[in-house]
Amino acid sequence: MALTTEILPLLARRERLLEQIHGGAQSKMELAETLAVSRSTIDRSVRTLTTAGVLEQRQTGYGLTLTGRLLYEQYRSFSECVESLAAAQQLLSSLPAGTELPPEAVVGSSVTYPESTAPYRPMERYIEMIRRADEVDLLATAIAPRFIDVYRSQVLTDGLEVRAGLGPSVAERIVTDYGETVTELIAAGGLTIRELTQQPPFSFSVIRTGETAYLSLLVYGTEGSNGYLVNDRPAAATFATELFDSYWSEATTLPVGDPRISS
Repeated sequence: MALTTEILPLLARRERLLEQIHGGAQSKMELAETLAVSRSTIDRSVRTLTTAGVLEQRQTGYGLTLTGRLLYEQYRSFSECVESLAAAQQLLSSLPAGTELPPEAVVGSSVTYPESTAPYRPMERYIEMIRRADEVDLLATAIAPRFIDVYRSQVLTDGLEVRAGLGPSVAERIVTDYGETVTELIAAGGLTIRELTQQPPFSFSVIRTGETAYLSLLVYGTEGSNGYLVNDRPAAATFATELFDSYWSEATTLPVGDPRISS
């Protein structure tokens, strides 16, 4: 087996070939045809990978050794993580370096960024998700006024159920400026608001549509939304659900009769 410093570059260089063989043993001729490369290239690649203990010869061609299969699967997992983090770099750079956000929240995600010709695209993508949702669990350190009407429409028209954990300043603003809407939605049974006792590190939602749960992360900057990340991987949804529950369990419910809610 080659040294770690040698095996990683080898896996990277031969990734396409390993991907083909990961699906089952193949002959050199099959590999050359599938990958559209010369037979001599395949010969060199197979010889190098066999010497490294990644491939072995079988009756049906060349296949991955146990070590080779485990190495390739771990390499692909690492590569996907790196690719996802790189794609989300612009969004993640808006958060403090010490933010407790595990890689699982980002791996496999889809990220939408504002563009010069479409500066509100992240918000529009978020609204699309809300309109598809059956349930939303929200922790907010800030909330854009345009979302209030969307939530109201979805609660009253489509039966959306919302649990909103709001930071103190956000809760004060919502119940004061939108008291009539808040009262209406709470009375309709579609909204529960709690005032958070601790400020979460970022605003996020757990959006549930049917049996699928999504981590929904809308990040704001000084000039508006910096990006929107959504991830339906189970690990991401589990992280978001557990984080929401930890804040929600310690928050204070704001009832319909809260004196700050205007009539």
